[in-house]
Amino acid sequence: MKNHKIKIIGMLILLMVVISSCKKWMDPAYNQDPSKPTNVSLALLLPGSQTGLGYAVGGDLKYASSMWMQQLAGGANQPLAYDRYTFTQSDVDNVWKYAMYAAVMVDMKTMMDKAKSEGSPWYGGIAKIEMAYSIGCITDLFNDAPYSEAFQGDDNLTPKFDTQEQIYDAIFALLTSAITDLQQPSTANLHFPGGEDFVYGGDPDLWIKAAYSLEARYYLHKSKIDGATAYTNALIALANGFTSNSDDFQVMCGNPSNENNPMYQFMVNDRPGDIVIGYYLDSTLQVTGDPRFDQLIDSSGGGTGSHAGTADGYEMAGPFYASANSPVPFMSYSELKFIEAEAKFQTSDLPGAAIAYNDAVLASLDKLGVTDPTFVTNYASETGGTITLAKIINQKYIALCYQLEVFNDWRRTGYPVLHPAANTVYSTIPRRYPYPTSEVLYNSSNVPTATIQSRVWWDKL
Repeated sequence: MKNHKIKIIGMLILLMVVISSCKKWMDPAYNQDPSKPTNVSLALLLPGSQTGLGYAVGGDLKYASSMWMQQLAGGANQPLAYDRYTFTQSDVDNVWKYAMYAAVMVDMKTMMDKAKSEGSPWYGGIAKIEMAYSIGCITDLFNDAPYSEAFQGDDNLTPKFDTQEQIYDAIFALLTSAITDLQQPSTANLHFPGGEDFVYGGDPDLWIKAAYSLEARYYLHKSKIDGATAYTNALIALANGFTSNSDDFQVMCGNPSNENNPMYQFMVNDRPGDIVIGYYLDSTLQVTGDPRFDQLIDSSGGGTGSHAGTADGYEMAGPFYASANSPVPFMSYSELKFIEAEAKFQTSDLPGAAIAYNDAVLASLDKLGVTDPTFVTNYASETGGTITLAKIINQKYIALCYQLEVFNDWRRTGYPVLHPAANTVYSTIPRRYPYPTSEVLYNSSNVPTATIQSRVWWDKL
């Protein structure tokens, strides 16, 4: 028995020695998952950030607001509930947590830090513009949100919510810094963006135009806060912005199934009938004889648009924005001209407003590849004596079809004039998104109290 115990003790000692030795000679790389690299190059981070952002903004992030703006409508299942303003914490959890914060925005923050440490300011400028746009989408839909303490991983699992005012300050700081980065000479860069940049192919001049154009957008958003100053600042910024449709800030999708446009994937390919075209959009295009109708709406099945909250119609989205390889727009030249039209109208430059408005409508027609002399005469031939804010925003509603900015314009201006959906407990159209389940459960001490009828900071009464 004594010898047996000695043998066991000896074996245990030998085993401990072997384990200890293994720790010393075993290559640490064997414990790393090759599918989860710890150091990803800028050239790999950039395309993922762009396609991921396009998928979120062109899909889940916009569906509810597009229904509330009656461009889309719920035909069945969850989308019908959204259309009737039943839009809850769980409905935004995936897009907030997995699509935006834990995916593309982390990649953008990583790019910003990596570009600085590796001396590649052009990559850094691109990442800052993408981050400004991304956090802009989040705050415009949700109001206060994590930013200054976000993206810290396990070091901070309960980041504070910055106020929307603070986030807007951060947006302008990001864009200003991005312009400085992108103005650096090529010799200041260790790595250069190129074909992996799915937006502008690494062209710093086009990215600078995008930064100034976004500045104009976010100044305009503050029109209820800053009044005339917002319009003046927007005009200063847009002078350096887009100059044609070829400058548009957008990401292209592809024909392979893993590259398909998100609207096409959901509305046409995967769940046809769950989201359909809204009656208001359909009727507006038809009444005005708008030549963009067939590009924005597929009426080949003989259906009609669905009245909000009723599921009484069936039309699919048209080929321009809902084909497999359709672009996902972030900001366009047409939008910039509408911003110019509104800003000049609000600062009493009515002739200038009319010219910018006409240019905006013509740019939209050109982008969609259509024209019609009668329509141009009726809707793109305004003068200083005929231009109105309603005309500007109502045409912008069409030009920016299925985009988040339509919801922002409606909250700022009240145009177009929409009536609440049927079959809802609410008497007014929602004005924001609810905070997601994950934040309410795991960051409850920081999550502000709000409902979908609450207003974001810049949407003051």
